[in-house]
Amino acid sequence: MSYKVLVVDDEDAVRDVFVELLKKEKYVPKQASNGEDALVLIEKEAFDIILLDIKLPGMSGLDVLKKIRETKPDLAVIMITGFAYDDELVAKSKEYGCCGYIVKNMSPSKIITSFKSIVKKEIKK
Repeated sequence: MSYKVLVVDDEDAVRDVFVELLKKEKYVPKQASNGEDALVLIEKEAFDIILLDIKLPGMSGLDVLKKIRETKPDLAVIMITGFAYDDELVAKSKEYGCCGYIVKNMSPSKIITSFKSIVKKEIKK
């Protein structure tokens, strides 16, 4: 099955890498560069998974996650971060219902392996 994935990150290069990796694996990616645009897309279109940068300018990834939970409590949201595991951010994002984490500086193969593992676990719920 080909899942529709929204990639939300303020860095063009990061979004491009994730989008290309997802396309190679036969996922259907879309992208947004900020939280506000992501929320508009989420209301207009059905996504199976959201890849959401935890640190965004303006509305943070945590704020976006909270908003998503208000209208789509079962939507799988994976946080992406360039800061490894910040214990406080991890705790907050778990509290708000994220289903996993991907670190931006992992190798492409590790990113895809981690993504698939989280998706397999979450989509079966």
